[in-house]
Amino acid sequence: MRKVRSVLTATVLTAAGMMLVGPVPTASASTPDGAVATLGQRTVNLKHDGWGDARSCVVYSKTKVRCFKTHEEADKALGYSRATDPLLRGRADVRALPACADGWTCLYEHSNGGGRRLIFRDYYWQDLNQYDFNDKTSSWRNRQSNSYAWLAEHEGGRGGQISISPNSYSSNLGAYNDWASSVAA
Repeated sequence: MRKVRSVLTATVLTAAGMMLVGPVPTASASTPDGAVATLGQRTVNLKHDGWGDARSCVVYSKTKVRCFKTHEEADKALGYSRATDPLLRGRADVRALPACADGWTCLYEHSNGGGRRLIFRDYYWQDLNQYDFNDKTSSWRNRQSNSYAWLAEHEGGRGGQISISPNSYSSNLGAYNDWASSVAA
């Protein structure tokens, strides 16, 4: 039964724009003290202080993270509008599709793009624990047109990995819900 389940899981993941694969060639060291972000005029350590009233955090680089109280504020800062999103135009089921600005990869805390959102675009391994997002990804969207993103089971890209195809999304990670501990996007 275990072999059958693995085959079915891989098939479902491939259909959703993901594929289980071997290790991604690059990795970076994590900062054990947590990611420091700006939220309005305040500085917060996401790992130790939590997100507070933030709903979206944008990781611009290893040293620059900016959080916003609403997804709409983050979308505006990134130049994104759901009204002009090519995937969302003309669809009745837009609430189930995770929103994400062009050129970025977005991870969501809940299925269907719900809950807190963590946004990346630098291609190196980031430990989600540093952002208080370890084992909390339930849906995602990759709006990078030429770059795969990767989720890994353990910090630093170790353990099982899922590749996320360019311009794809998953509204529900199924068996891999709340599984990822690191991302390269």
